Amino acid sequence: MSRSNVLQFELSIEAAAIADASIIVKARIIEAADTVANMDVGRVRPAAVRSFWPQIQDETVGGHSVGYGVNGNRVRYRPSSAAVSRAEEVSYGWMLEHVHDDERRIVLGRWAMCLAAPRIAGSFRAFCKKTGRSRSTADRRIDQQISDIAAAILKNAQSLQEPNWSRVVPMIPNSGIDRNTIATPAHWMAEGAKPRHIPEMLEPLDDAQTQRRAG
Repeated sequence: MSRSNVLQFELSIEAAAIADASIIVKARIIEAADTVANMDVGRVRPAAVRSFWPQIQDETVGGHSVGYGVNGNRVRYRPSSAAVSRAEEVSYGWMLEHVHDDERRIVLGRWAMCLAAPRIAGSFRAFCKKTGRSRSTADRRIDQQISDIAAAILKNAQSLQEPNWSRVVPMIPNSGIDRNTIATPAHWMAEGAKPRHIPEMLEPLDDAQTQRRAG
């Protein structure tokens, strides 16, 4: 394998790492929206966070939260402390550090909330139509932003915790997510770094090539 092929191979590894991380990032953002939607009503959040997580009014019947159905019973879902911790990382970390303008934060937050709590937040299509946004443009920006967040996390060699998949996967339409095929990479080559020479990845020389080099 030539050095150019080695470089191409490393770039393909980088792209695969970002793709795998993007699946986790996407699920984590939806999980964060779900967690925020199911926290105690009236929980105080800083203005910077309130700006992109839409205000959610608790759905009640007779003054009692109806929550989600479990075995035929209406039981309110209560996020675990681990889920809350992951949501805080998304809200106070990723959304503020890796999403660099309010428009993208608002669109990303609303998209996630529409998937996590559609009965309360409504559909994302309706949100785009009501606010005069192009749905196709919004979808492209969401995909790119998720990829950018994943790349930033990997570049900074930050840990990437997985969400509660059993909770999140049903919220993602046509996800086709197979947890067994998703790697959790730690980092990839930083921007500006020189490609590494990996002798064991190079194709061995045949006898003729060896003789020519020796001569």
